[in-house]
Amino acid sequence: MGKFFFKPEEHTGETVIITGNTAHHMLHVLRFRIGQEIILCDGRLTDFSARLASFTERPTSITFKLISHSTSKSEAAFKITLYQGLPKSDKMDWIIEKCIEAGVHKIVPVYTARTVSKVKDLTKKSERFMRIAESAASQSMRGIIPEVSLPKSFADAISECGIHDLCLVAYENENASTIKSSISSLPPRSVSLWVGPEGGFEDSEINALKEKGTAPITLGPRILRTETAGLVAISQILCLWET
Repeated sequence: MGKFFFKPEEHTGETVIITGNTAHHMLHVLRFRIGQEIILCDGRLTDFSARLASFTERPTSITFKLISHSTSKSEAAFKITLYQGLPKSDKMDWIIEKCIEAGVHKIVPVYTARTVSKVKDLTKKSERFMRIAESAASQSMRGIIPEVSLPKSFADAISECGIHDLCLVAYENENASTIKSSISSLPPRSVSLWVGPEGGFEDSEINALKEKGTAPITLGPRILRTETAGLVAISQILCLWET
């Protein structure tokens, strides 16, 4: 079932009142009933055990009584930000869902030289991305809803390299350096991971990333699709550092 996130304004004292689509889904799809206990999360690393106390149909509203709370244990001690070259079609939806399930902290879609897809309605696309993010975070019992930013130009995105302790770029022409060989035994506070779109990054982009201190790494002897590379890299990083 996962957990359900609530907004700060839905929390008052020992109760949480959930409305809208989430409340409708609870009542009419999941068939929640009075007395049912679930896990709620404030999206700021605190989980609450809660009991359904009452509900109304029109407008749909559910009141939960909070029973106890604890710190979420599902977040890594370090933060991974994925800079993902915008792929074709709806692949970005899949990338957001699976990388959030794996444990990424933030996702930044990036326009690169080989990006074909263009986002026309930024507001609509952002709302869609955040719905997917919340659903994935709920399913995977995250303590936060990872941010999915609006798409950025390569120039704007690369300017953020300096805010991360470790920067890595998956590069199909790198044969020697792996994630394991590029890291120390102690995890950093933050990692930026760059993955190109279909066709990868151009050489000029790789050189620009290198100049910013980003280390090219190989993910193995097989060439991965853009929608697979980020998930594999995040899994490798967490496997090496997460306990």
